[in-house]
Amino acid sequence: MKSAYKETIEEVRNLKGIEEAIALAIDREKEAREFYLQQAGLMENPKFKELYEELAAEEMKHLGYLENYRDKKELPEISTEVPSGQSFSPEFDASRTKVGEITLGDAGILLAAMRHERKSEDFYSEMAKRVEDETQKKFFEMLSRYERGHYEVIDSYLEYITQFRMQT
Repeated sequence: MKSAYKETIEEVRNLKGIEEAIALAIDREKEAREFYLQQAGLMENPKFKELYEELAAEEMKHLGYLENYRDKKELPEISTEVPSGQSFSPEFDASRTKVGEITLGDAGILLAAMRHERKSEDFYSEMAKRVEDETQKKFFEMLSRYERGHYEVIDSYLEYITQFRMQT
């Protein structure tokens, strides 16, 4: 059984150019956005709803960057630096969270989200290694860093859940 990272390397290796890579990335960003919107709609816990809505908005930004490149063959005029802070906080107020509000199902959703973010990070990282154009390289590196940031935020939620479950 291949690791997800090895599958990503093979997938990138088999792409037939930047246009195919962009098309695949667009499809993945759309799938992720739909997943996050679906989860946001199911959440009763406001922090989880906020998390998934914010992640859906982030995927929409990435989609815009990729579609702009596909349609205009221009990379967006954006900073290649990832902002240091998130617009939402992964902090939970445990005093306002009742036993039973956070479920193992919540953890499963977070794990699925983390897996998606990791695969996207690996995909963009591999693309950055393979393109020769320096602007494209910076673009893919930036997207990879964004996905890493999402992964870390989701991980902080998962860490909270597992600590919360062990304390109850």
